Amino acid sequence: MPILRRTSVIVLVPVLAALLIGSSPTTANPVTGIPGAGPSGPVGPTERACTGVPIALGNPVQRVIDSHPAGSTFCLAPGVHRVSAPVRPRAGDALVGLRGAVLSGSRVLTDWRPNGALWSARGTLPPQPGTHEFCLETEPSCGRTEDVFLDKQRLRRVDSVSAVVPGTVHADYPTSTITLADDPRSRLVEQAVAKSLVQSTVDDVTVANLVLEQAANDAQVGAVESRQVSPPGQGSGWRVVNNEVRLNHGVGIGFGGASTVTGNLIHHQGQLGFGVWGTGSVVSDNEVSFNGTAGYSPDWEAGGSKLWMTTGVTLARNHVHDNLGPGLWSDGGNIDTTYEYNTIIDNWGAGIQHEISYDAVIRFNEVTGNGRRHKGWKWDAGIQIQSSGGSRGIEVARNMVTGNANGITLLDSGMRDTDEDPAPHGPHLVQNVWVHDNVVTMGPGEFTGAVEDTGRPDIFTGNGNRFEANVYRLPSLDSVNFSWHDLDLDWAGWRGSGNDLTGRAEPAG
Repeated sequence: MPILRRTSVIVLVPVLAALLIGSSPTTANPVTGIPGAGPSGPVGPTERACTGVPIALGNPVQRVIDSHPAGSTFCLAPGVHRVSAPVRPRAGDALVGLRGAVLSGSRVLTDWRPNGALWSARGTLPPQPGTHEFCLETEPSCGRTEDVFLDKQRLRRVDSVSAVVPGTVHADYPTSTITLADDPRSRLVEQAVAKSLVQSTVDDVTVANLVLEQAANDAQVGAVESRQVSPPGQGSGWRVVNNEVRLNHGVGIGFGGASTVTGNLIHHQGQLGFGVWGTGSVVSDNEVSFNGTAGYSPDWEAGGSKLWMTTGVTLARNHVHDNLGPGLWSDGGNIDTTYEYNTIIDNWGAGIQHEISYDAVIRFNEVTGNGRRHKGWKWDAGIQIQSSGGSRGIEVARNMVTGNANGITLLDSGMRDTDEDPAPHGPHLVQNVWVHDNVVTMGPGEFTGAVEDTGRPDIFTGNGNRFEANVYRLPSLDSVNFSWHDLDLDWAGWRGSGNDLTGRAEPAG
């Protein structure tokens, strides 16, 4: 497993008074040099005192919760607390781990028997596997949520016993049989069984200082989850603080409005790092990395994150890297979104993708090396505004955008005509987008500008979109790195189109 950045901080104070202490940044942002604007603070579980109801190792977590009044604090002892169904807190409850506490949705597989050159054991599988129509062609089994892990490494599924080789697993659902090629003796083999780890639609829940791992959660469902699709509902005011959320099948953390998600290490989920609904949440100082491993299509929903139908969400000082899809992604009816002081590196899709949404501010971010899948056209930019805009507009300012598949792109891809897309604040037009004072470094074949595939020129002529006072570092001043009015242009042509009259271009290096 790739090495992740992780900082451990020891703070021995009462937990509920101290959950949010210590998360203020103290370093300078590499883009702006502004003190207090860079990723910092504790990431992942940290040792803190916990004053509340102890949950000893081996005690059923839900039984302890149910035997105490709502609004209690529960202190999970160090060690692995295994659950086969989601823990369901009540309003005001806090689930807090002492250092080394793990809440796991898996069971340990034992009683292995030789099967020719292979090994087989009894698993815990439903009669029929889950299916999903939005898998990559290379991973048609992405909807099968009951992942198997060998020493905490997720094994890749294969469709028959004859295809099993080291590093892979075959799960036979009718007989509930798990088959490996790796010798499981003296190894830890676990199979995900719980459909979530912490799940409830009540308000004001705290989840802190835990390792949360190996849930068999479906796509679009969080291992930690306060949202509910049917009947629709969501808990608000959740605080998800200083956890390591890893190796879950669907989403790592799913949360509703007025929530605080800070200081977490969110990595190696099968679908998404986190998902957001609702109003007024803050997502800050997290590391979000290597998510999207189960093979869901990122054109549908996979990667670092996704916002849907939100108002006033702030995404700040997060380190978002190596996700198999977009890094930070707002897709569907989002308004007043703020992306600031994030470091977004080496994601498969766009670094920041603001899609079929409305007014936003995107500022002081470092966006490097994104768009590694190279889908083509002007997709997978460092900052990508897609069928989005609003009456107040989208401001893209003072970002450092370097070496992405494309630089900063505005795309009218026809979503204004798609009835099923959420449009709570009007049609999805690329309008009032102001791109200014950014530093954009591009290589050959990389573009900044605006494009459309609708046959409508208003993205260029009537919608108030403009690029001003940006600095471009280019292969040469004659290189073609800009798009406007359905033409690919060099620097002189770009300025001739009316853009960046107060900007400048210089050869890179």
